[in-house]
Amino acid sequence: MAQSCGMSVIGLGDPVMDILFQVDHQFLAGIADKAGGCTNITDEELQRLACIAAVHDEPVRVPGGSAANVMKGLANISAGSVHCKFMGMVGSDTVAQDYLHKLKQQNVQPVLLESREGPTASCLCFVTPDGQRTMRTCLGASAHLTSSSMLPAGWASGAALLHCEGYCLYRPQLAREAMREAKQHGALVSIDLASFECVANCKQPLMELLQEGLVDLVFANEEEAVALLEVVSASGSTPAGAAAGAGADAAAAQVQAAQEYVLQYAQVCVVTLGPRGCIARAPGGLVGTSPAGSVQVVDTIGAGDYFTSGFLYAYLLGCSLEQCAAVGCQAGSEAVQTKGAVLSDAARQRLRSNVATIVGTKKSSAGSEKQSAGSAAAAAAARLRRARCTCC
Repeated sequence: MAQSCGMSVIGLGDPVMDILFQVDHQFLAGIADKAGGCTNITDEELQRLACIAAVHDEPVRVPGGSAANVMKGLANISAGSVHCKFMGMVGSDTVAQDYLHKLKQQNVQPVLLESREGPTASCLCFVTPDGQRTMRTCLGASAHLTSSSMLPAGWASGAALLHCEGYCLYRPQLAREAMREAKQHGALVSIDLASFECVANCKQPLMELLQEGLVDLVFANEEEAVALLEVVSASGSTPAGAAAGAGADAAAAQVQAAQEYVLQYAQVCVVTLGPRGCIARAPGGLVGTSPAGSVQVVDTIGAGDYFTSGFLYAYLLGCSLEQCAAVGCQAGSEAVQTKGAVLSDAARQRLRSNVATIVGTKKSSAGSEKQSAGSAAAAAAARLRRARCTCC
């Protein structure tokens, strides 16, 4: 796998084989209380639900997992200028071999440990006609990666960024140790909040990681941001203004309040708003927004992950928050137009062209003094990280 010398980024999470089913809302109502999100289930329950769903649709299998999708997105956008690795644990089975092979095809270097204590993780992705996906995951072998001491020695050396998927929070020791090691090597650390269930179930480790200062960038969708605000409110730390307004104003106030809480500890907090685009905030009142693309939605699997990859790519180049948001939305727009989270050659080329246009306007569009200051700081950090690159 050819890679040009540039920044090195690492993803940490669950290598999951996604099993996609197209279902109607009536079917979904029979298996889930609420559409969207992701819940962990046993292998027995996964097999039972798969049998029921197979009556309605022929399944499609696509290698996935949130952090792996982010790495695939970064590799697709950067065309090899970013060296992407993905770390996780798989089972000793043919699914693992297929997963590894297809990850390499996406120009992502697999660092996959093998466990004999369970199958490779699988996720049932139920996609309704509106493109919404509801996921049920059996972690299998991936759950046995519980400590960064199990990872190859020196894994964080030369890395510009460690991206952890929110599901790592179910194994707080792994998340904490990996983040600490990455920070010790001078890397940035980012995390997505995965699902509203994950935020609710893992509130203590999430808040501890934030308060320890181990996370630099936090990504969430609107539901996850609201769930975070509920967690913060329960702890008695609700930011001022969280309940202001009504309707859309109240929703915007909740998102802002969640972001302001995160920004007590992190550099950037980004919330995606579905068809309304996204809003990114940084300390000092820096704000970047972007509308979503007007495209035909096939499904939303991997859309948030590709958004994250686009935002991170621009951020590591030193772009402004506005540009980072725009690149993220471009990547997310491409992802929703395909089934699963694998872009076609045409989609990759279109995405790279659109991103190059956005990033190419970096010098002329850093309009405000605040945006320019943020861009300059990120650019300086990027130059330092490039200087440390040891990928070649």
